[in-house]
Formats: sequence, C-alpha cells, structure tokens
Amino acid sequence: MKFDVFKPFEVWDCHVHFRSKKDLNQLKRLTDKYIEIVKVSKLSRIYASAGGLGLYLKAAHPEVFYAGVEPPDPKTKPDWYRFIETALVAGFDGVGEMGSKPAPKAQRIPLDSPLFEGFWSACEELEFPVLCHVADPEEFWCEETCPDWAKKRGWGPYGADYPTKEELYREMENVLDRHSKLKIVFAHMYFLTADVERTEEFLKKYGNVNLDLSLGVELMYNISRRRDDWRELFVKYSGRILFGTDIMDWQTVEEATTRVWMIRFFLESDEEFYTPDSADELLTRYKEPYIGLKLPDSALKNIYSENFKRIFGESPKRLNVEKAENFLSATGEHFALEALKEVLKHKL
Repeated sequence: MKFDVFKPFEVWDCHVHFRSKKDLNQLKRLTDKYIEIVKVSKLSRIYASAGGLGLYLKAAHPEVFYAGVEPPDPKTKPDWYRFIETALVAGFDGVGEMGSKPAPKAQRIPLDSPLFEGFWSACEELEFPVLCHVADPEEFWCEETCPDWAKKRGWGPYGADYPTKEELYREMENVLDRHSKLKIVFAHMYFLTADVERTEEFLKKYGNVNLDLSLGVELMYNISRRRDDWRELFVKYSGRILFGTDIMDWQTVEEATTRVWMIRFFLESDEEFYTPDSADELLTRYKEPYIGLKLPDSALKNIYSENFKRIFGESPKRLNVEKAENFLSATGEHFALEALKEVLKHKL
C-alpha cells in the first residue's frame, strides 16, 4: 500500500478498537503493533474504544491516543451522571463504541429505554461525546443476501425474534428528539448508504448528528452506485463526516493499513478499484468496482481531522493518574489498572 500518493493532510481516526488478553507481554506486543499501524498508514491520532485500557494507552503514547470509555450494563442501574463525570476527570475523552447492534428482543435493552435515559442526559450535560453503532447493513436481515463472513459471526440473518432495522432507528431517533445537544457520532454512516436522500434528511433533521466512514465496504459499494449524488452530499455535509476504519486487534498490520488506504483512495481519487487481496475477511470482494469521490481539499480536511477536533477536542484530555487509578479500581478493571501502573513505573 502506497501512502505517499495521498494529500499531505493529518488523518485522525475516530473508530478503532483495542482489546488485549490479560497478559502484560501480550499487551506490549499489541500496543507496538498499533503504533506500527499508525506509522505505516500515516495516521496522526486515534480514538480508541478500549475500555479501561484506553487510560493505559494514553499513558504509554499520549501523542497518539484518545480514550473511549465502556459504559456499564444498564441493567445494573448505575449512577450515570457519576460514572460519566468520574470517567471525564480520569482522562477519558468520550464513550467508546456502544449502541444497538442487533440482538434478540428478549435479551436487549432499547436505547430509548428509561434505563438508558440517565446515560444520554449525563453525556449531553457534560458534553461527553458518544460513538454509537445502530443497526447493521440491511443485507443482514435476509438469508439470501447476508454474507457468509457475517453468518459465521452470528451477525444475521436476523429473524422475527430480532428487532427490524426500522425499529432500531426509531429507538435512536426517540433519543435524538429528547437530546438535541448530544455530541454523537454514528458508526458506519448509520448504515444509510443505500439511500442518499434519507441520509440528507437525517442530517437536516438532527443538527447534532455526525457520521463516520468506518468500513464495512458495503458503505463504499453503495455510495459508488450513485457516486455523483453522494459526492454532492459529502461536499455539502463535509462538516459532519469523520474518518474511521474499525481497525481491530486481530487484524494484521497489513490488513489494518489496507483499511486506511481504501478509505483514503476512495475519498481522494476518482478511479475505479476493488477490495485489495490484502484486506481482511470482513471486507467483501464485490464484482462491481468502487468509484472514488475525489473530494476537494476543504472537504478532506474536515473529514480527516477538523470534525474529530470539534467533537473530541484539539488534544486528548489530560490523564489524571490518581483519578484514573481510582476509576479503574472502582469499575473492577484490574488488568487495566495493573497495565497503567506498569507503564507509569517505566516512565518515571
């Protein structure tokens, strides 16, 4: 993957996952791999959905990582305001990816449930950003169209015991109707890329909403089928779209950097291209090509970094060591606490 062909802009990734086994040596190797991904793919900053390990990442590489906290199970009826407030003062920059990926109705708690209301209210009042996953690609509700790689992971086909995609949207929009000042970024373009008109209506209706570009590649595939209409929307709403990849710990350096390359090539060129062989197995190999948008520099700068800075801050929140250790102890994240203490010991 050649990255020197791209515009010399900073690229800030709002959608990266970080999970580690409870082994400090394995954690160190994984951290080194992420730093290699950053260097190879020329990323500037990362918002890591890493739970308590986000505080460890901040201590280890404060020049790279923002940290997204993992909210507790709402069934435990936490004191949401206290949780968000203590996360903020510990050094978290927002809520890591959460939301309503489809689950059986009998097991899930709707996002507009009273059990979540304190969460949304606290995030809104404290201006604590939320990265939120709602629904899935529409193909996942149909046996014939659900990809094999998704079926293998239990991501469809979703049957009658699951909420429909529209039910999931109604739940989320009930929340947005009540919390118009909530700082929120919806992952994967809110899975609306099959309908450019509906996407624009959604952005018009909810002025606080932002969308990220993290793959699945059905996102780029759908956009390519109506390339000119989508390009117009990207230019018009470039102040509401964020760069994201959905990089995960199990991906190789090559697979992770391929995600960065694909999105940048899609945004910066007007060429036709296909999913590279180096892509991970979650990225479908379509027979029809993607068609690049070749966005103007002003739109690219917004998508690559300016919108991230507006939502998550120009720089990461300062790590408060005492508050961070207290937070990890109180939330039972003992391995993250051990990792934080270990990295701080070597920095002193």
